[in-house]
Amino acid sequence: MTVRAARQPEGEASTAPPSLPVTPRAVLIGIAAALTLGLALFWVPLSGVDLEALDGYGLIGVLPVATLLGAAVLVLTFMVTLALPRPHRLLLALQIAMLILALHGVTLALEPIARFPTAWQTAGFIEYITRNGTVSWELDARFSTPGFFAFIGFLMEAVGQKDIEPVLRWAPTVTNLLYLLPYVLILRVLRATWRAKWLAAWLFIAANWVGQDYLSPQAFAYLLYLFFVAILVNWFRHHDETRQRSGKRRTAATGERRGGPWRFYNWIFAAKDPGELPAPPVPVRERSILLILLFLLLLAGTAAHQLTPFLMTAACAGLVLVRRCNLRGLPFIAGVVYAAWVSFMTVGYWAGRKGEIFGNIGNIFQNVQQSTGGRIGEAAGATQDIQLLRILIAVTVAGLALSGLLRRRARGIDDRVALVLMLVPFSSFGLQNYGGEIALRIYFFMLPAACLLIAYLFFPAPFDAPAVRDPKVRLRLGRLRTGTRRHWPAVAAASVFGLLLAGGFLSVRYGNERYEQVRPSDVKAYDTMLREHSGAVGVVWLSAEDPNLTGGTPVMPWSYRNWERFTYSPVIANRNDPADVRQIVQRMKEQGPGGFFVTTRSHEDFQVLTAGLAPDYGARLRRAMAAHPEIRTVSANRDAAVYRLKSPPPEPVPQVPPPSGLGLRSSPWTPAGLIYLPVLLGVLLARELRRLRLPPDRLSGLRPLTVLAIPLFVSVVAVIVERFVIIQ
Repeated sequence: MTVRAARQPEGEASTAPPSLPVTPRAVLIGIAAALTLGLALFWVPLSGVDLEALDGYGLIGVLPVATLLGAAVLVLTFMVTLALPRPHRLLLALQIAMLILALHGVTLALEPIARFPTAWQTAGFIEYITRNGTVSWELDARFSTPGFFAFIGFLMEAVGQKDIEPVLRWAPTVTNLLYLLPYVLILRVLRATWRAKWLAAWLFIAANWVGQDYLSPQAFAYLLYLFFVAILVNWFRHHDETRQRSGKRRTAATGERRGGPWRFYNWIFAAKDPGELPAPPVPVRERSILLILLFLLLLAGTAAHQLTPFLMTAACAGLVLVRRCNLRGLPFIAGVVYAAWVSFMTVGYWAGRKGEIFGNIGNIFQNVQQSTGGRIGEAAGATQDIQLLRILIAVTVAGLALSGLLRRRARGIDDRVALVLMLVPFSSFGLQNYGGEIALRIYFFMLPAACLLIAYLFFPAPFDAPAVRDPKVRLRLGRLRTGTRRHWPAVAAASVFGLLLAGGFLSVRYGNERYEQVRPSDVKAYDTMLREHSGAVGVVWLSAEDPNLTGGTPVMPWSYRNWERFTYSPVIANRNDPADVRQIVQRMKEQGPGGFFVTTRSHEDFQVLTAGLAPDYGARLRRAMAAHPEIRTVSANRDAAVYRLKSPPPEPVPQVPPPSGLGLRSSPWTPAGLIYLPVLLGVLLARELRRLRLPPDRLSGLRPLTVLAIPLFVSVVAVIVERFVIIQ
C-alpha cells in the first residue's frame, strides 16, 4: 500500500522530514523471523484439530494453544513494524496478506469442502443461469438481481472451470484481498500519518467477522461500493476544500470569551482543517471517463444486489451535501437507476407481494429489535454467548470510532468523508426487513470508516512530522514532536486492542461452525435424491419452529444444482417425542413419487443450538425413521441421511417449472416509460459530463439540459408510480 505524503495548508512551514532514520537490518531480520515463527505456530498444529469436538462456541474451542499463540505473534509483529521510524511497505503488506490468510482462510486447512450452506445456494443460482441461459423469478427473489450469478457463470465458462467448489472455498480469502484495493485508494486521500493508514487497513481485515464475504452478490456489490466511493473521493472532490471558517456567531467582541459553553462551541464551530488532502487537478477527459465508470458501477451494483445500490446513492448524496463530492447530479442518476430496476426488472417478484416486501419500510424499531434482541432470544447457552459477543464487538468498534472522530476534531480536523461513510449505512435500518440481518449489513458497510476512525484514536496526527517550528502550528496540530518513542504508547495500546480483536474474530466468525460447516455427505445427499428420481423432488425437512413465521430454511447445501427440481416442505418437530414420525411420513406421501426426507448433522446441530431441541433428538429421529415399516433408507451415515417411502404414491406428480425469465409485466404507461427512461438517463449523464467542462461561474450553461430533464424525470416517476398501483 502506497501512503501518500500529506500536503500542508498554504502558509504553513513544511513539516516533511528531510530524511527518516534507517531501521537496523537486525531489527528487520528479527521481525521477519518472528513472522515466520508466527505462521508456523498458526498453521502446523491445525493438522491435529478434531472438528468432531466442536461445541456451541465453535472453532475457538478446538483450536490448539499453539495456533492461538501464532495468531498473537502475527498481531504483535505487525504492531512492532508499525512502531518503526519509517514505513516498510513490503513488510507491512505481507503481514496484512498473512493476516487475511490466517483469519479468513483457517478453515482451508480444517474442512474438506467449502463452508457455509448459503454459499452453496449461490452455486445453485449460477448453475441454473449457466445451464438455462436465463432466470426464473418464480423460484427465488434473488433471480430478480441476477447480475452477479451471470457474471460468475460467464467467467467459469470462459476459463473452462466446471467445478465451482474450489471457487466457493477460496472466495472469502480472495474477496478480502480485493477489498483492500479500493480501500487503499480511499486511505490515500486522507490527511493522516502512515501509521494510521496502515493500522486502518489492518483493522479493516481483523474487524470483518460478519461472514458476508463468501461468494455472493453481497460480497461482489460491496467491492463495487468501495470502488465507487474510492473514485468519488479521489477524483471528484471540490478544489476549494480549505480551512473551515469559524462559526458566524463568533464576532470580534466574543472571540476572546472562554468557559464551558464557548469551549463546546469552539469544538463544534471553530476553524478546522479538512481531514482530506487537497484535491489534485485532474484533466477533464480523465474525469469524464471516470464518471462513465461510476455510472457502469451503479448499473452493475443495481443488477447484482438489492441493498447496495441504495447505499451507493446515499453515500454519494452525503458526500455532495458535505462538499466532498462535486457530482451534484449523480445521486439523482443513481436514484433513477435504482427505482427503475425495482419497477421494471423485479416486477415479477413484487407484484402480489407488496405488503410482504414493503410493509416494514420505515419500521426502524422492529428491524433493530429483530437484528439484536430478537437474534439473542432465539439462541441459548454457548450460542447466546457468541451472539452477545458479536454485539459487544460491534458496539465497541462503533464506540471507538466515535472516540477517534472526537479526538481528531479536538485537534482541529474535520473528517467529513469518514463521518459520511460511518453514518450512511444506518439509513438502511428503515428499509425492508432483512430477517434480522440488517444490523450485520450496517456493521459491514460502516467498517471502512470505523476502522479509519479507530486508527485515528491511536494516531490522530494529520501528517508525519518530526518537528514543527511555528508555535501556532504546533498548538493546532497537537504538539507533534520528533522521535519514535512518542509512538510506542500508541502502538502498545493498539497492540492490546489488536489482540482482543483477533481473538474476538476467531470466536465470533467461527462461533457457529458446528452447523455452518458443510460436509461432503451433505452435498452427496442432494445428488442422491436427483439420481433416485428423475422428476420433481419434494424435500421434507424438520424444523423446531414454524418456518413461515421465522423465515427459516434447511441448514444444508440445498438446491446447489438443478434448483428448479426441488421443492421444500417443513415439518414442525415433536419436541416431546422424536420417535413420532407420523407427520413426516404423511408429508412425504403428499409429495407424490418424488418425496424424500433429508436430515444432516449440521442441520440437527442448528436445531439443538438455536431452537433448544434435545442433544440426542437427531439420533433418535434417525432410528425411528430407519425402523419405520413404510420407510426405506436411501443413504445414511453420521453426517447425512436420506429416506424415501418404500411404496411412494403415484400422485401428485408436480411438473418441473420451465424458466420464466424476469417476469416482466406491462401497464398502459409502460411503453412510454421504456422510452423516457433511457432518454432521461442520457440527459442526466450528459448534464454531469457538461458540468465537468464548465468553470464554476459558467454553470448557467447547464440550464438547457436541466429544462429537458425535468419533464422527463416527472414522466418516469409517473410511470413508476402507475406500474406500482396498476400491476397486481
